[in-house]
Amino acid sequence: MHSTDRPWTVDSIAHALPHSELRATFMREVSFTDVRELPVILDRWVSFIEDFEASRDRVEQLRSLLHNNGHLPTNYTASLVQVDPAELRAAVDASARQQGAA
Repeated sequence: MHSTDRPWTVDSIAHALPHSELRATFMREVSFTDVRELPVILDRWVSFIEDFEASRDRVEQLRSLLHNNGHLPTNYTASLVQVDPAELRAAVDASARQQGAA
């Protein structure tokens, strides 16, 4: 695992994830992965959380700029987010369910 001040457990990782779909994906991976492969899976999710938390201030600044100016700065470039096909399908399905319920 990554060296941080924070002691990571399966529960703390799940609670640190910012969206319910991510938590569900994480729990599925942990539940259905061979225990010998769990350190790699857990490491990947901890890295995701640490990267997400490190970007929080930048995201809040961009949100504020968008709110105040109605657009993002002209020099803004988005970075790619790595999403596997199953996560993408789950997000699309969840979005379709939300739109259908509206």
